[in-house]
Amino acid sequence: MYAVLAEDTSDVETLTTLIKRIANNNGISVKGKGYCGCSGMLIKGARDLRMFHDMGRTQRYVVCYDSDGCDPVVRRQELIDKVIGPSGVMAPICALVPTQEMESWILADISAVQKVITGWVPDKDILHPETIDSPKEYLEKMSRLRQRPRYSHATHNSKIAKYLDIAKLLSKCPSFAPLYKLVTTGKA
Repeated sequence: MYAVLAEDTSDVETLTTLIKRIANNNGISVKGKGYCGCSGMLIKGARDLRMFHDMGRTQRYVVCYDSDGCDPVVRRQELIDKVIGPSGVMAPICALVPTQEMESWILADISAVQKVITGWVPDKDILHPETIDSPKEYLEKMSRLRQRPRYSHATHNSKIAKYLDIAKLLSKCPSFAPLYKLVTTGKA
């Protein structure tokens, strides 16, 4: 069983979908907690990580914190110092820090969006999605139709995750590799 802590509920749902896809097992149990932004996770995350551990049966943990333009190494250390370390949980814990935002993973396989938002055909393949500032806003801008974006992260991310090409994510997004490693090897 997995426990996932992330900045919001849509991130938890997206990570749950990706974990099940990587494991090739829809029956895997994934418990999750989304917060109203990163500050809530940094304040309450250690307590909640401990709670999942104390409930028993959780074997692997994922704590996700977007870098949002900051140095991912610094963000990862902040995650360890404020959430993982204070939790006292001694189990495989993936300190997952997507470069920029988790939406950069969607940009890695932009063609997957077509399977969820019909009629939207992205015009180009994105070779280096983790170099795009604010990928969430970039996706919204790309999806505009008559001044309204068709893409909404809260609605679409977990649905798009069902179609993402895992090999593309691994080749284009180094920040995705720790999640893949945790699921495939059990090591964080």
